Amino acid sequence: MDGSSEYRFIGTNAPFLGRAWADPAEIEDEIRAASRSGIDAIRLYPFEVKMAGDLPGTYRHVMGPGMFNENAFRLLDRILQLANAYNVRLIIPFVDSYTYVGGTADWAAFRGKSADAFWSDPVIRQDFKDFIGFVVNRVNTYTNVAYKDDKAIMAWQLGNELRSTDGWSSEMAAYIKSLDANHLVGDGGYVRAQGIRVNAVNDPNIDFIDPHIYLYHNYPDPIAKLNEWRAATRGKKPLVLGEFGDFPPAVNEQLLSAVQSNGTAGAMIWGSMSHHRLGGWHWPPVGDWSYLRYPGLPSGGWANEAPIFEQLRGYAYSIKGLTVPPWPAPPAPVLFPSDSVRALSWLGVSTAGAYDVERAASPAGPWSVIAAGVTDDVTAPDYYNFPVPAADDADAAAGTGYYYRIRAIGPDGAYSPYSNTIGPIMPSTAIVVDNGDAGYSESGTWGGSELPGSHAGGSRYSSAGGSTAKWMLGIDDPGYYRVYVRYPYHQTSSKSVAYTVYHNGATDAIPAVDQTTIAGEWRLIDTAYFAAGGDQYVRLTAGSIAGSGNASRADAVMLEPVGYGDFFQGGAVTAEWTALGGAWSVADDISKVLKQSAPGIAETRAAATYADVAVTAAVKAYGAGAAESSSGLIARASADFSSFYTLRINYSQNKVQLYRKVGGNWLKLGEADLPASPGTWYVLRLELRGSSLVGYVNGIRKIGVADASLTNGYVGLRTYDQTAVFDNFLAAAD
Repeated sequence: MDGSSEYRFIGTNAPFLGRAWADPAEIEDEIRAASRSGIDAIRLYPFEVKMAGDLPGTYRHVMGPGMFNENAFRLLDRILQLANAYNVRLIIPFVDSYTYVGGTADWAAFRGKSADAFWSDPVIRQDFKDFIGFVVNRVNTYTNVAYKDDKAIMAWQLGNELRSTDGWSSEMAAYIKSLDANHLVGDGGYVRAQGIRVNAVNDPNIDFIDPHIYLYHNYPDPIAKLNEWRAATRGKKPLVLGEFGDFPPAVNEQLLSAVQSNGTAGAMIWGSMSHHRLGGWHWPPVGDWSYLRYPGLPSGGWANEAPIFEQLRGYAYSIKGLTVPPWPAPPAPVLFPSDSVRALSWLGVSTAGAYDVERAASPAGPWSVIAAGVTDDVTAPDYYNFPVPAADDADAAAGTGYYYRIRAIGPDGAYSPYSNTIGPIMPSTAIVVDNGDAGYSESGTWGGSELPGSHAGGSRYSSAGGSTAKWMLGIDDPGYYRVYVRYPYHQTSSKSVAYTVYHNGATDAIPAVDQTTIAGEWRLIDTAYFAAGGDQYVRLTAGSIAGSGNASRADAVMLEPVGYGDFFQGGAVTAEWTALGGAWSVADDISKVLKQSAPGIAETRAAATYADVAVTAAVKAYGAGAAESSSGLIARASADFSSFYTLRINYSQNKVQLYRKVGGNWLKLGEADLPASPGTWYVLRLELRGSSLVGYVNGIRKIGVADASLTNGYVGLRTYDQTAVFDNFLAAAD
């Protein structure tokens, strides 16, 4: 019930919404998109639990018995704040039965017990109760409302697809109710395997039953199964279809119609995805079906993404007896700062179907549309730590500075307000080698492809592991270059394609590129120094790992000059870097990264000096550290680091801060709130033009100040009392 009215809903499962590495922009995008679509209920995935196989620097909600990650729970605080703002209800499960993000077996492993001990061992049961108590009694740091009093929470759920005993379920449900009389409690049992459990139907502390149903469950008649479940619970407990998915639209229609007609309280599809914090989307296709992105995009056409969203939206209103309204106009997108016109990127907005990209020679205009109806239909993995390209202004003339802005277009054609304006960006003369050019060669077995997104209309593919494609690069001007590759999107492309960049006698290995991500645009894979001459190249080696996909795709390579860059793919710290303190080394963290692991002050600088420059790097801390522990960029630094500007993340204070150090004296120039989580990548960017200093995090402007104390110097990296890793270091001089 909602007050005195019956509450019925069509909702979605949002498996990335509550993750410990989520970004506030992603959180708002997911919740806002649901609300704008008429979907007012979201089920989160269970809390994360530390696993023995986690990589160093991985942070979960639960790090051990009684050890709970405050930064991760601050993100949940933000989720609840936004759910209240957008009038969306949440179902929150406590634990998973699987090990995707840690679950029941990992709780047992904390005490050195087997997985089944989770249900019976009294110490483990008390560990779990202590966690329940921590969550239910937590007070939101944004709203000062205790979780047990928060109206955004529709229900707690014991867990996800649990193989629990009746005794365990009754004990935990009663314990939740003893702490929180305001919220519903769902069973969370694995109904497909166990059937509708009599104990759950009869237990006074379990308020609703929530089975899951999928095409792969192989029920001969899923509609009959839903009606069977409804009959088993009718007059006893509300029935919620907690997960359904992978059905074709015709079966979805039948399921949703049955839910509406037979009195089922609600149904929640698996699952929905948000935009990625650095542009594009989180979007992992699974087999022959897909997660859904509001309101549906072209690459999800094979999974009927847009039609299914229209069905969900229609029933979200009709189950409440309402008429479906027109789509609201999208809010304004955010255009990220960029040093290249060939890889423009932006933070997309909820329920936008496409975007118009406009260009001008002056920030005052006149503006012209250079690309109409562009989608941000680009997928990025959650750990991706560089802006995701979405548009290529290949026609921009070298030697002219350009400004850009965009606006979003809703499904009904309504325009958003304009984004911010970026620029001026000076196009550089790029070196492009396509698969049809003289510098391209192959070995092994290859075929032709005309998939959309192929550069110049065509590309090559190989399903034979070990086949190679090579792009020879004619370099006239020695220097640092950004190295981009391009390949079209296909859901079955290989997820393990190796690239080799041979430059100036050195070899950089990029071992496992997933070609289902960052597809159809220029993907930046390296930055390196290239000598003059034609003996340097980029080589692709087709993947041969079982299950990695069917085809490795060879399309085009592009090089663009940049002031300085280091992606650390050479495997060692180069002579270009000079450290004054700290322990700096190249390490593995998905790819090669620069790691600093010593306590105290650690500083290192690149070889060149700059006056006006934009310096960028991705940073990930391996721990929050002490009160002033921080990691970030430096610019205009003296050789001895007695003077510099630094843009840094202070994790314990949840701030991004801009400081000036002159002659050893420190001054804070500005700061902004940043719910920063150790174990999560953040892209820092500091732009210095004259006395103007602007700091960005993940492409969003956070700090802007004026200071003329320092006019020239080195760029580099700095940590204080913190182990951290850095990636994708770039210095672009104006």
